[in-house]
Amino acid sequence: MGTESSDQRSSSFSLFPIVEWRRRYDRSWLRSDVFAGITVAAAVIPESMAYASLAGLPPETGLYASLFAVSTYLFFGTSKQVIYGPTSALAVLLAAQATGLGTTTTASDYATIVAVTTLLVGGIAVIAWLLRLGFLVNFISESVLTGFSAGAALFIISTQLDKLVGIAGPSGPFYDRVWFVLTHLSGVHPLTAAVGITGIVLLVLGRKYLPRVPTALVVVLLSIAFATATNLAARGVAVVDPIPSGLPSPAVPQFAPNSVIGLFPIALALFLLSYVEGMGAVETFAQRNDYRADANQELLATGVTNIAAGLGQGFVVGGSMSRSALNDAVGGKTQLTNAVIALVLVGVLVFLTGLFTALPETILAAIVIVAVTDLIDVPALRRFYRIDTLEFATASSAFAGVLVFGILYGVFIGVLVSIFVVVGRATYPHTAELGRVPESDEFGDLSRHPKNETIPGVLVYRVDAELFFANAPTVRRNLLDRLDARPSPVELVVFDLRSSPTIDVTAADTLLTIADDLEQRGIDVRLAEADGTVRDVLDEVQPDHSLGQTTLNERVITVIEEWQDETATGTDE
Repeated sequence: MGTESSDQRSSSFSLFPIVEWRRRYDRSWLRSDVFAGITVAAAVIPESMAYASLAGLPPETGLYASLFAVSTYLFFGTSKQVIYGPTSALAVLLAAQATGLGTTTTASDYATIVAVTTLLVGGIAVIAWLLRLGFLVNFISESVLTGFSAGAALFIISTQLDKLVGIAGPSGPFYDRVWFVLTHLSGVHPLTAAVGITGIVLLVLGRKYLPRVPTALVVVLLSIAFATATNLAARGVAVVDPIPSGLPSPAVPQFAPNSVIGLFPIALALFLLSYVEGMGAVETFAQRNDYRADANQELLATGVTNIAAGLGQGFVVGGSMSRSALNDAVGGKTQLTNAVIALVLVGVLVFLTGLFTALPETILAAIVIVAVTDLIDVPALRRFYRIDTLEFATASSAFAGVLVFGILYGVFIGVLVSIFVVVGRATYPHTAELGRVPESDEFGDLSRHPKNETIPGVLVYRVDAELFFANAPTVRRNLLDRLDARPSPVELVVFDLRSSPTIDVTAADTLLTIADDLEQRGIDVRLAEADGTVRDVLDEVQPDHSLGQTTLNERVITVIEEWQDETATGTDE
């Protein structure tokens, strides 16, 4: 019998992390994982139903999505605490865009659009995994995600106000929905509003004083009992439609291939949001519990969970920060908690769906509203404002983008702003004029250390970034402006390259041009602390240029002393 090679085994482990963590599983963890799985499942059930309603889908689709998400993440995920499933932001983004893409308004057409979109999200994630694009998450900054999340939370709350108080009709962007509710307060259904607001109060109190208790499930069960005892449905309080009993049958949705083109932009936005949400949770709990997660493997997990959800009559899923935090808080040790959650969901779908037929819709709205308040991180926004106005402006742009243009454009605005910030910082890097540290041979930024000493006739200049085509013109202008601003003539410019380990051809040409221009002014230019890669590029660009004829990797003080010796020798002669 042949044996599996080490390469094959490592490939299997990377594709199916369960193979590795199952071998190292400590049986003493089992009790904690089972308890955590049951506790988290108690939160998953009402939240999944609420987010399905938020997405414009029947409540059972949320249960289906959660079932297939946790069942597949069990095999493909690298996080020990993260729980995949529907999230509020994904649900509202899906509903805001997919509703307008169907040619008819039938439930079956909408369900098909949702299924195809979910499969597209999974396909995009798998392709990104094949291309090893996990690093892309680094281009979406914390400030953008914070601003986007806060804007999304307010938008989501606005979509639930009508269900919360029994007003029918609001639609459109955030301000339209809020204005509609404010101008139609006379249409509030008092009993619906009373039940919904009571639900919010109970949820808030439960989260504050009983954080480990599945408050949402308790509120759901209490509301069902109250609705049944008082016959709320007959009094005008909307309740959820009957939920079919049994497990969903996986099926490939029937769709026209050309419809994929129209769905691709929303699928791309959903993929970005799903992956960013998921990786935010993955990285948070990996750091908190001292282990490493694999960003590229999480791309595959995002892809497979969404493909499974799309085939299983669910909708788009991602990593849930709130349910993951609950899992971590109650002691979940490994991915096995996903298996426990799946078993609980199977039991509910097979045996307990009839229990939810008296559930008031206003309670689902209350669950959504309380859940999304966690997305509004006011301390983080204050921190950005206090430390870095650019970061705060970035967060504000994502926040405003969601509220003014909607969730879809808010996602893309956030991504574009992140990219613009990266490009902007690279194009306009921090530069400094350096002075000699007293009683030392080291040089530091004069703007930070005014007591540093300048050397007569010498300007020491540093760029705190890599030099490449985008920032080369900016650096050239900045250096010339500093020379023009000097009160006394400059005879030597020392370009300290310690903070610029790489250089491209355009930047190399710019350095040579600067040397030529300053030579015409009678100013010598020399380089210091140049790495080997920088020296190689300069040598390839123009090997016989005078700039390369000096020693390029010496310390700043050495370069200055050599120039002073040469100058003194020339004067003596």
